[in-house]
Amino acid sequence: MADSTGQRAGLSEHTAEARRVLLTPEDPGTLPAELRIAAAARAAERTGQPRLAARYRALIPGAVAPEAVSGPHLTAAVLHFTDSVTVAPADVRPDALRELTARGLDVPAVVALAQICAFVSYEARVVSGLSLLAGGPAVEPTAVPGPAPTAPKAPDGDRFTLARLTWRPRVPAVAADALTPGQQAVVDAHATLSTTSPYYRTLLHDPAALDHRTHVYNAIMYGRGGLPRAERELATLLVSRANGCVYCASVHGRKYGQLSRDEAAARRVLRAGGDALAPDARGLAIARFAAAQTHTPPRGGAEDVAALRAAGLTDAELTDLVHAVALFGWANRLMLVLGDAHPADAAHPADAAHPADAARADVAARPAVVPAATGTASAAGAAEPAATAAPGTPRDGARESCSRTSDRSRPADGR
Repeated sequence: MADSTGQRAGLSEHTAEARRVLLTPEDPGTLPAELRIAAAARAAERTGQPRLAARYRALIPGAVAPEAVSGPHLTAAVLHFTDSVTVAPADVRPDALRELTARGLDVPAVVALAQICAFVSYEARVVSGLSLLAGGPAVEPTAVPGPAPTAPKAPDGDRFTLARLTWRPRVPAVAADALTPGQQAVVDAHATLSTTSPYYRTLLHDPAALDHRTHVYNAIMYGRGGLPRAERELATLLVSRANGCVYCASVHGRKYGQLSRDEAAARRVLRAGGDALAPDARGLAIARFAAAQTHTPPRGGAEDVAALRAAGLTDAELTDLVHAVALFGWANRLMLVLGDAHPADAAHPADAAHPADAARADVAARPAVVPAATGTASAAGAAEPAATAAPGTPRDGARESCSRTSDRSRPADGR
């Protein structure tokens, strides 16, 4: 459903596997498959892809209504959460997660639901972008009632920074010294994952989804050839800024500054968005396309693709751009919904030495579901774990981020 180009090895296969383990897992836990598929279909419709929604529903032919399986209250809570994450992820507050747990979802199910909403944001935007490249529309007509089409709120440039940040989960992360064999296998399979990272330990509540998401991420962001690496990072910076993901914008702003060898340009984009790229026609065309496709539903048009082609982007580069923009619909939603960014030098009770003391202090200090450990985004564009390495930590150099964090092995041109 997401990539028919074959441009990136394994991308189609791992996208399909991510879809399978999220929507029809062998053990769905407290989030039944019928409700998972209802949420995915709802998100696809909200993103202007009713045919994609129909394909999701066809995964369980003859399925009963989710209300008959999960009851009306849990179903309503899940669909409301899905609408919020799909349409305005930066506005999702911790009490939205508390509502889900109050209605019967456990933490792994909450993380899985966030992954489903974020994954569909990615897949729907890939479908949309590839349709545009083929001369079709960005969205399909749909009669499904729901929120009016929205653009991300106009970002406040002063909120964004290249400085180090921390990310603290709103739900308890998996304990680094208590991984299941399946969780450990996923960590060991990817040099980019570390159990010192609270972000990855949060996503380890659904290890199969994290595994396939990591393959998808690496194929899109680190595959050789195609769109230069600096421009992939530019696209993800622009999307992160539009979605209001301060943490991702910080990490990928630094990466863009490094790969373009122009930190000042990264700062200008953080402050002013795509307009800061003038008079560079290629950068402006990338920014225009990223902005249009970050709307919900996407609103790119033939003129956006024409501007990209006129600026010199090849078909392979255009396909990479479609996927990079879509990917950060996924990454931003996970970061925004499952945790919060904070200044790296901001002391916080959750960093206290004694977990019980941290928990008691956190309840009074901020509205969150459960306190957890922190990680920090380094000035090098990686995220440095705040804690020392715990049992199960993989190879040296694996660090936390919404992305892979080390590019030292890449060619100097950033491709």
